[in-house]
Amino acid sequence: MDSFEVDDETTNTNGDGGVTPNSLTRSQALNLYVSHAFSTWNARGYEFAAILFTAAAMIIVYFAMILFSSSVGRWVEQSPDRLRTLLSTILCNRGSVVLGSFFWILVLSQRDLVGDETRFVLPPNAALKGAGFAVAVTLGIVERLSASGNLISMERDWVVAVAAPAGRPYDLTHLNAVMRRIDLVCKLISPILIAAVISALGSVRLGVVFTGLTSLLSIPVEIFSAARAWHSSPPLQAPRAVPPPSTAAAEGAAASRSWLARCRRHFHGFELYFGTAVWIPSVALALLHFNMLTWRATFVTYLINVGYSLNTITVARAVGSVFEISSTVVTPRGIEYMGKARRRARLSGEDEEDESGVSLIAGDREESRDVQTVTGLQRFGLWGMSWQVVNTVPVTLALWAISALKDEESLSAFARRIVAEQTSPNVGWSVVLFSFLACSRLGVWVFDLTTQQLTQTLVPAHQRSSFAGTENSVVNIFELLGAGAAIAFPRTEQYKWLALASLVSVVVSWIMYAGWVRRQRGHLLHWEKLARGTCVGSR
Repeated sequence: MDSFEVDDETTNTNGDGGVTPNSLTRSQALNLYVSHAFSTWNARGYEFAAILFTAAAMIIVYFAMILFSSSVGRWVEQSPDRLRTLLSTILCNRGSVVLGSFFWILVLSQRDLVGDETRFVLPPNAALKGAGFAVAVTLGIVERLSASGNLISMERDWVVAVAAPAGRPYDLTHLNAVMRRIDLVCKLISPILIAAVISALGSVRLGVVFTGLTSLLSIPVEIFSAARAWHSSPPLQAPRAVPPPSTAAAEGAAASRSWLARCRRHFHGFELYFGTAVWIPSVALALLHFNMLTWRATFVTYLINVGYSLNTITVARAVGSVFEISSTVVTPRGIEYMGKARRRARLSGEDEEDESGVSLIAGDREESRDVQTVTGLQRFGLWGMSWQVVNTVPVTLALWAISALKDEESLSAFARRIVAEQTSPNVGWSVVLFSFLACSRLGVWVFDLTTQQLTQTLVPAHQRSSFAGTENSVVNIFELLGAGAAIAFPRTEQYKWLALASLVSVVVSWIMYAGWVRRQRGHLLHWEKLARGTCVGSR
């Protein structure tokens, strides 16, 4: 069974290796939360607005993220000043949103696109439209890359540096849960607010202006909050240790004019990524981004085409968001329970090997707590992934049943649906579809949170940001594959095959993660305890 060390920085050592006792205060945590909230609010809002403007541009963005995300992670990793790094991502992100909004206004203000509006109308100009679109898409790529850098800097560096020891207030599990809760709330509310502004004002262009203004006005608040958190935290002020130069980097510097050397240096992050102990959970999580059974644009379009109203879709999506947000409440308690279960087994005298795969310094209470946390992460992550699989199966069956019922409709019913209102899908299968889909969102975010903390804890500090950047590249590979599959199967009656492919991707993800957990723990279930009628989690 593989063994690996809990990284020192997760047990409160600073970037230079010196131990710094962390006692994060409520005020310091609040500053972190405020800065993160404004970042995620603007990122989620602009992401939604960009989809409204053009979906085709997202393919270009996915390609750019695949190519450059690892470079962003490496840049964060090699920047010793944490505050300067975070502020650079904030200014770059907000600037790209403001400038991008300006160019979207130029594109959308041409006479053939403004509709009934009469103010600020430009004559049709194909060259201006093409140039404005190209610049806006380029700035959209900059926005996504800078948002990625901001998230890496905050979640893989700042949060880990200031987190208290496991089991204390504001430990890494608690901070991760609150950060993800902020993200999920912004994911729910920010698009709704932008859509409400566009609907109330009756103008997409005014929605663009609103998006740009909110990004501009959030800059001082976000900078002020980040600066306060940095000034009040010695671990954040300590210069981060720059990673030692790798062989590939040295060769690249020696032959910087060589195109091949630059390519090798660019893709060296993938070598580091697949050389870590947690690349399998990371890829398993990334694979879920192929899943079409989520509230992405293609799925919403499919639901509308089969007869669901926007009100029904909105309510179902809101219920799903409740389950998503609830994962941030359930996960810390689940990790603690699963970790304590291991301790209870040891205290009860059961002869059991160290299941976490983490080497333990005998007699060190803090290290013992870290091992319990890793064990809890492994176990509860498996429960979350299993919950996702169990709930995805009936969702897929419901979509196939709805598709079959649509195919069996008579010609007269089809004609009535064309000339009058669409017939509603089967109520029973609709309940199955939306209820299990909502439940599945709990599992995927439990798995997301546990995997994130595993990578924060078990990846060496000098590789953590680079790992996160490469991980983002892998995520966008599966995002691109999902978008490509939607393009390859565009018809409504073909969506059942996308649903089946989604189920396969979820099952493969479960197999990957379960295999990894079994290799670390030596087993998945205590069959002897099941034979006695007790659950594996009861210990």
